[in-house]
Amino acid sequence: MARKVKQAHGGSITLAQKGDVLNPKGPTPKLLSTITAELKAKGYERATANQVADAFETLMNVPEDELVKMVKDTKSPMSLRIVGKAMVTAKGWEVLQAMLDRAHGKAKQSVDVSEKKKVTVHHKWGG
Repeated sequence: MARKVKQAHGGSITLAQKGDVLNPKGPTPKLLSTITAELKAKGYERATANQVADAFETLMNVPEDELVKMVKDTKSPMSLRIVGKAMVTAKGWEVLQAMLDRAHGKAKQSVDVSEKKKVTVHHKWGG
Protein backbone atom coordinates (compact mmCIF):
# COMPACT_ATOMS: atom_id res chain seq x y z
CA MET A 1 0.00 0.00 0.00
CA ALA A 2 1.36 3.41 -0.97
CA ARG A 3 2.16 5.72 1.94
CA LYS A 4 2.24 9.51 2.18
CA VAL A 5 5.34 11.13 3.62
CA LYS A 6 5.15 14.72 4.87
CA GLN A 7 7.76 17.13 3.53
CA ALA A 8 9.50 20.07 5.20
CA HIS A 9 7.74 22.56 2.90
CA GLY A 10 4.33 21.44 4.17
CA GLY A 11 3.36 19.16 1.29
CA SER A 12 3.62 15.40 0.98
CA ILE A 13 4.77 12.82 -1.50
CA THR A 14 3.38 9.36 -2.12
CA LEU A 15 5.91 6.56 -1.90
CA ALA A 16 4.97 3.37 -3.68
CA GLN A 17 5.57 -0.03 -2.20
CA LYS A 18 6.53 -3.01 -4.32
CA GLY A 19 3.55 -4.00 -6.50
CA ASP A 20 1.63 -0.72 -6.02
CA VAL A 21 0.04 0.90 -9.05
CA LEU A 22 -0.12 4.67 -8.63
CA ASN A 23 -1.63 5.35 -12.06
CA PRO A 24 -4.18 2.57 -12.65
CA LYS A 25 -5.49 4.10 -15.89
CA GLY A 26 -2.00 4.20 -17.41
CA PRO A 27 -0.48 7.05 -19.38
CA THR A 28 -2.83 9.27 -21.34
CA PRO A 29 -3.03 8.15 -24.97
CA LYS A 30 -1.45 10.36 -27.62
CA LEU A 31 -3.91 11.94 -30.00
CA LEU A 32 -3.15 12.16 -33.71
CA SER A 33 -2.99 15.94 -33.38
CA THR A 34 -0.28 15.56 -30.72
CA ILE A 35 1.70 13.16 -32.88
CA THR A 36 1.33 15.45 -35.91
CA ALA A 37 2.52 18.46 -33.90
CA GLU A 38 5.55 16.51 -32.63
CA LEU A 39 6.47 15.40 -36.16
CA LYS A 40 6.11 18.96 -37.51
CA ALA A 41 8.35 20.20 -34.68
CA LYS A 42 10.98 17.68 -35.80
CA GLY A 43 10.80 19.04 -39.36
CA TYR A 44 8.56 16.44 -41.01
CA GLU A 45 5.84 17.70 -43.31
CA ARG A 46 2.66 16.32 -44.79
CA ALA A 47 2.99 14.52 -48.12
CA THR A 48 0.53 15.97 -50.63
CA ALA A 49 -1.07 13.99 -53.43
CA ASN A 50 1.15 15.77 -55.97
CA GLN A 51 4.29 14.91 -53.99
CA VAL A 52 3.26 11.25 -53.84
CA ALA A 53 2.60 11.17 -57.59
CA ASP A 54 5.95 12.90 -58.30
CA ALA A 55 7.79 10.44 -56.04
CA PHE A 56 6.17 7.42 -57.72
CA GLU A 57 6.90 8.71 -61.20
CA THR A 58 10.53 9.41 -60.27
CA LEU A 59 11.00 6.00 -58.62
CA MET A 60 10.05 4.33 -61.90
CA ASN A 61 13.29 5.69 -63.42
CA VAL A 62 15.65 4.70 -60.60
CA PRO A 63 18.07 1.86 -61.50
CA GLU A 64 17.77 -1.31 -59.43
CA ASP A 65 21.16 -1.00 -57.69
CA GLU A 66 20.35 2.57 -56.62
CA LEU A 67 16.88 1.52 -55.46
CA VAL A 68 18.37 -1.27 -53.34
CA LYS A 69 20.70 1.28 -51.66
CA MET A 70 17.74 3.57 -50.95
CA VAL A 71 15.76 0.67 -49.45
CA LYS A 72 18.62 -0.28 -47.12
CA ASP A 73 19.16 3.31 -45.92
CA THR A 74 17.35 3.55 -42.57
CA LYS A 75 17.28 7.35 -42.93
CA SER A 76 15.04 7.10 -46.04
CA PRO A 77 11.30 7.67 -45.50
CA MET A 78 9.52 4.45 -44.64
CA SER A 79 7.10 4.81 -47.55
CA LEU A 80 10.05 4.90 -49.99
CA ARG A 81 11.60 1.83 -48.37
CA ILE A 82 8.36 -0.14 -48.50
CA VAL A 83 7.57 0.73 -52.14
CA GLY A 84 11.20 0.28 -53.22
CA LYS A 85 11.46 -3.11 -51.55
CA ALA A 86 8.24 -4.26 -53.23
CA MET A 87 9.52 -3.00 -56.59
CA VAL A 88 12.62 -5.21 -56.49
CA THR A 89 10.71 -8.35 -55.45
CA ALA A 90 8.63 -10.72 -57.53
CA LYS A 91 5.61 -8.43 -57.12
CA GLY A 92 7.36 -5.57 -58.87
CA TRP A 93 4.92 -5.45 -61.77
CA GLU A 94 1.92 -5.23 -59.43
CA VAL A 95 3.61 -2.40 -57.54
CA LEU A 96 4.33 -0.52 -60.78
CA GLN A 97 0.70 -0.88 -61.85
CA ALA A 98 -0.47 0.43 -58.47
CA MET A 99 1.99 3.33 -58.70
CA LEU A 100 0.77 4.27 -62.18
CA ASP A 101 -2.84 4.04 -61.02
CA ARG A 102 -2.00 6.29 -58.07
CA ALA A 103 -0.06 8.82 -60.14
CA HIS A 104 -2.31 8.95 -63.22
CA GLY A 105 -5.54 7.25 -62.23
CA LYS A 106 -6.81 3.95 -63.52
CA ALA A 107 -7.33 3.60 -67.25
CA LYS A 108 -10.91 4.19 -68.30
CA GLN A 109 -12.81 1.02 -68.97
CA SER A 110 -15.98 0.89 -70.96
CA VAL A 111 -18.53 -1.86 -71.09
CA ASP A 112 -20.96 -2.25 -73.97
CA VAL A 113 -24.19 -3.81 -72.79
CA SER A 114 -26.92 -4.69 -75.24
CA GLU A 115 -29.95 -6.82 -74.53
CA LYS A 116 -32.38 -8.09 -77.14
CA LYS A 117 -34.77 -9.77 -74.71
CA LYS A 118 -37.77 -8.00 -73.28
CA VAL A 119 -37.37 -7.52 -69.55
CA THR A 120 -40.28 -6.92 -67.22
CA VAL A 121 -39.67 -5.61 -63.72
CA HIS A 122 -42.35 -5.98 -61.04
CA HIS A 123 -42.09 -3.89 -57.91
CA LYS A 124 -44.43 -4.01 -54.94
CA TRP A 125 -44.79 -0.60 -53.24
CA GLY A 126 -45.39 -0.09 -49.55
CA GLY A 127 -45.40 -3.64 -48.51
